[in-house]
This record gives sequence, C-alpha cells and structure tokens, in this order.
Amino acid sequence: MAFNDIEFHAVKKEVKQFVDSIRPPVHIRSELDIVYSINDQTVDIGQLRPVWRGEPGETHILPNARIRYVRSLDRWKLYWMRKDLKWHLYSTELSLTDALELVRADPDYCFFG
Repeated sequence: MAFNDIEFHAVKKEVKQFVDSIRPPVHIRSELDIVYSINDQTVDIGQLRPVWRGEPGETHILPNARIRYVRSLDRWKLYWMRKDLKWHLYSTELSLTDALELVRADPDYCFFG
C-alpha cells in the first residue's frame, strides 16, 4: 500500500532535504548528481551520471540506497546493492531520519564507497 498524501509529502520533504545536503557542488552536477525517487513505500537514492560511451546528454542512475517502509512493523528497512545487482538488507530503523543518517554516515562504505 502506498503512502497517503500527508505521508508522501512528509517523506518527500525529508528526503529532499537530505539529498540537497549531500549533492555535489553546482559546477560538477552535469557529471555527477544525487537524485531520489519515491514509489509506493520505497525511497531510492542514486547517482545520476553521464553514460560512458553514450550519446551526449544521455545519463543513467546508479542506485546507492533503498529505504522501504514496512507499515505492519512500523519500521524503515535500509537496503544496499551488492555486486550481484540485488538489494540486500543493511539495517532496520525506527524512523526515516535514522535510515537517512545511516546512509550519510555510511560506516561500512556500502552506499557511496
């Protein structure tokens, strides 16, 4: 079940503030930027980069973190993508803020290296 309107806007506001705080300087954002998307109860955070051997202006998103809200547990599950290109559970947190701060701290260098 997706977020209701109030939850969606609260999550969007918090994630936008987080992403804005970790974005690179303006002058390199055409080469590397941090973006997010919210689908159903899942927040994906990734790096927007130009395609290496692509057409000029062609970009792709390299996923870094996935945070999923589990309503039945009232918990946020944080995932990271391993080299097998599958999402693996990293941690279960009480709040979205806790999960985002764990992504920021990146103690095991799983999200941004």
